Amino acid sequence: MTFLVTGARGKIGRHVVDGLLAAGKPVRASSRDTSTLDVPAGVEAVRIDLEEPDTVGEALDGVDGIFLYTRPRGLDGFLKAAGQAGARRVVLLSSAAVLEPEADTNPIAALHQAAERAVRNSGLAHTVLHPGYFASNALGWAGDIRAESAVHTPYPDARIGAIHEADIAAVAAHVLVHGRHHHDGEALALSGPEPISFREQAAVLADVLGRPIAVRELTPDAARERMVGPGMPAHILEAVLRAWSWAVDKPAPVTGAVEAVTGTAPRTFRQWVLDHRAEFEAPGD
Repeated sequence: MTFLVTGARGKIGRHVVDGLLAAGKPVRASSRDTSTLDVPAGVEAVRIDLEEPDTVGEALDGVDGIFLYTRPRGLDGFLKAAGQAGARRVVLLSSAAVLEPEADTNPIAALHQAAERAVRNSGLAHTVLHPGYFASNALGWAGDIRAESAVHTPYPDARIGAIHEADIAAVAAHVLVHGRHHHDGEALALSGPEPISFREQAAVLADVLGRPIAVRELTPDAARERMVGPGMPAHILEAVLRAWSWAVDKPAPVTGAVEAVTGTAPRTFRQWVLDHRAEFEAPGD
């Protein structure tokens, strides 16, 4: 039973690799660029680009289960090749955006809904993960925290169920290894242990780093000016801002799925900060 982890260069993918290794399973890790893929000893690194079918066949040889990032382009062909190669199950990393109000007009949700349809139509056993807001999004504040001990954000009182990337990966690895007949066809909504506002996140960061951190509220227009760029297209930011505005009055739901699947309670935001403390520390801290 070899497991293929796509997007293994990412934080979640790497944790999935580690989880499968800890379970004693053979792992094959893939990326579009293996030159930057750092994997543990014993893990086979392979190049896969879903938009280049010639990269898929050999990487799927002998694979039983697949951890799959959402990339709609080329996904149908990849899933067809996976079935022909004998793969039996897929765990898809989707998004809780598909569960939000107005999901039908949300570009983030649309991207993930397309991938979910492809997986459902593939004929493979599958489980879909719907994680909420990633705790790792706080890394977007790291530069300002290092430079001026400040967090700039719109809707600082939006309360989201920040989830540690290691918890998402733990669910994925557990379902791949143990989920046969238990989670087939299911969609699992994943969250951290509690709704936590951006203001509260800044307070946790201040406490762990041992220095005050100011919270500077941005208007939506100021957020657009500050945040739109190659990594955050304008139409995606609009969907994000709407979600944050809703979460001021209606905190993001907290689910018990992480503990139900893995038997371990999800990590707190404080634990996430402790795990990533060095990325927020200024020189001399």
